Amino acid sequence: MSDPPPTRFEVRTADWLSFDEAQRRIFTEARRLAAELIDVSDSLGRALAEDLKATATLPPWDNSAMDGYAVLGDDIAGASPSTPVVLTVTGAVRAGEAPGAPVEPGQAVRIMTGAPVPASADSVVRVEDTDAEANPGSVRVLRNRDLGRNIRPAGADMQIGDVVLRAGHVVTPGAVAALSSLGLTSVSVVRRPSVAILATGDELRTPDRYDDVRIGAGVPESNGPMLAAAVTHASGVPIRLGTAADDELDLRARIENAADADALVTIGGASMGEADLVKRVLDDLGFEQSFWRVRMRPGSPFGFGWLPRQGRMQPVFGLPGNPSSAFVTFELFVRPFLLTLAGHRNVLRRTLRCVAGELLKGPADLTCFLRVGLDSGSHPAQVTLVGPQGSGLVRTLLAADGLAVLRDGVGEIAEGELVDVMLIDDAPAAEPFRTA
Repeated sequence: MSDPPPTRFEVRTADWLSFDEAQRRIFTEARRLAAELIDVSDSLGRALAEDLKATATLPPWDNSAMDGYAVLGDDIAGASPSTPVVLTVTGAVRAGEAPGAPVEPGQAVRIMTGAPVPASADSVVRVEDTDAEANPGSVRVLRNRDLGRNIRPAGADMQIGDVVLRAGHVVTPGAVAALSSLGLTSVSVVRRPSVAILATGDELRTPDRYDDVRIGAGVPESNGPMLAAAVTHASGVPIRLGTAADDELDLRARIENAADADALVTIGGASMGEADLVKRVLDDLGFEQSFWRVRMRPGSPFGFGWLPRQGRMQPVFGLPGNPSSAFVTFELFVRPFLLTLAGHRNVLRRTLRCVAGELLKGPADLTCFLRVGLDSGSHPAQVTLVGPQGSGLVRTLLAADGLAVLRDGVGEIAEGELVDVMLIDDAPAAEPFRTA
């Protein structure tokens, strides 16, 4: 039997991990946060903290699936346009009313959709198969196709004690309907993780300083807003720490302001080398680094570790500063971690087996994630690159439907061959970015 994998306290730092090993180190440390009680109306997108069981039988009675007539099946067995069956109408029942007296042979009860079916009736004849208007007080049944049909039995939806929703289920509009059907106005959900986001670099310019970008004296600070949106999309609460200058005092002050967050994400300076200011400040604060650099592209200078915070360890993700690298590493490492903290059962993006619409290439000694668009009109879907794959580009993130995965050891996938694609958005992509 092989030895168990080392914990973060047994191995302080590793370098150039495989993609799978980097994911394993991060995911095995993720623990669900505590639960909180909120209104059902505020629960959309939240993960349930506990299983929920039915405390009532639904529907509570046999009810009609049609507007028509509740009858005995034996009475209408031979009904046809040439040999209609005439039945006496003894009453009517609507949704919300009591079912009334049982149906006797030769009788029919006018019934509306959702109304309780009178005792002994075993069929509901749709109104279109009758000529009720021709004979007041009676109904002629012209067809027998509804024999034994159109009755929804009590308990068909749920019965007392049924587990209707399980812990980890993410609340959707359909789930809200189920929660309301259980009679709930409040529900226990897992707390959303708070995530402090710190962009670093003297060269970054926020929108209020965009004139510097126009004259070539800086670059747009797009990572902070992008990752704040990504955190929200991953069921987290973003805390923007602003943009830190390349100054140890500034960095330290901002990082110390993140002490209460469930996780810290730094952007830029992710090489974690000796001269890196972010790493230096973190080390001064007691940082325990698990690893840095992953054999992947884009995003190899990615690091992960732990910072002591008043009796607990805060996970710290060091993301590269290039936008595509920051986006990809967030998707692959940070997003699943946050979803696990938030109690979600399904934390990984869906992967589709697609067909390469062109040659896909990458370094054979790295796991590569190429930004691609999907042509869903073909089966299986065909994928092509959405544009240049440079890690500093932003427009390809807008255009991409997914990330084509070239595993370590696979240098290329030829046109027409199968390729796994990790979806990053279920919405249609924008027009691919093409160079002239």
